[in-house]
Amino acid sequence: MLKSGLIEETTYAKYKSEANLILRFIEDVLVHKVTAAMVRKMDQDMLAKGYARETVARAHNALKRYLYEALEKGLIVAVPITRTVKPPRVERKDPNALDDETRKRLLSILDEMPDDQITPAIRLGLGAGLRNEEAIGLKWENVDLDAGMIKIRSVISSAGGKAIEKGPKTAAGRKDIPIDPVLVEKLKTRAKEVFGAENSSDLQGFYVVGDKDGVFLRPAELTRAFRRLAREHDIYGTNGELATFYSLRHTYATMLLRAGVDAKTVASLMGHSSVAMTLNVYASTDPQARAAAGAIVANLMSQR
Repeated sequence: MLKSGLIEETTYAKYKSEANLILRFIEDVLVHKVTAAMVRKMDQDMLAKGYARETVARAHNALKRYLYEALEKGLIVAVPITRTVKPPRVERKDPNALDDETRKRLLSILDEMPDDQITPAIRLGLGAGLRNEEAIGLKWENVDLDAGMIKIRSVISSAGGKAIEKGPKTAAGRKDIPIDPVLVEKLKTRAKEVFGAENSSDLQGFYVVGDKDGVFLRPAELTRAFRRLAREHDIYGTNGELATFYSLRHTYATMLLRAGVDAKTVASLMGHSSVAMTLNVYASTDPQARAAAGAIVANLMSQR
């Protein structure tokens, strides 16, 4: 299926990883002999081994999907995963965004740092809400510095231990995002000083978060580099946890919603498939927004 082009390489790698994990915990039996007890034991053993509840739930649901495929092909007469055989409950965590003070402090830190491959990636995460793979997959031909706009048309993902370039996973992932004047100037300077180009249009095929030889930064490198920076400068999010690169995206969304940008626009900029997703994740989790709402209610209720 991979060679035929029916599924992408990253999807194939995901399926293979799921299957390998399942096979480490399910007995070596024929598919029609898999029982509900085996599935329950798989979940329990994974949790006992220290796997995250999200990982166990994904493996559970993947096995369920494989068993339904076996049922459709006539390999089994019934799926042993019934309503009573449920994956572990995954507790929803609030986004670990940066508060205003920490966001401003991070920007000050970036201003003092040399312009390497990490600093523009962080600025793109914080000022445009880009995911790790979107920031490193951004090409100069998709940057319009005159209009102050970037276009997400390619991402760099990990698959089977290697990094590959591909298009966004969904139609919503193809998005045009306005960027602030400071970021525009930073990118103009990078294009000139690092790549020797006066205009970003002269850099066809080169990556913004890459080197002058056209090589992109690998996803794991950006993740590790930001983690080191966060530890060195005590960059923690609103959950009290050390910030990750994804915290920058959370910060971007909460910042827009708090400023009064409508949820539909925020959903579009984030690449969410629905406004409901944006509201479910962000609208009720920002402590500053909750405090402001409380002040408004107090003011209204005091009026007589």
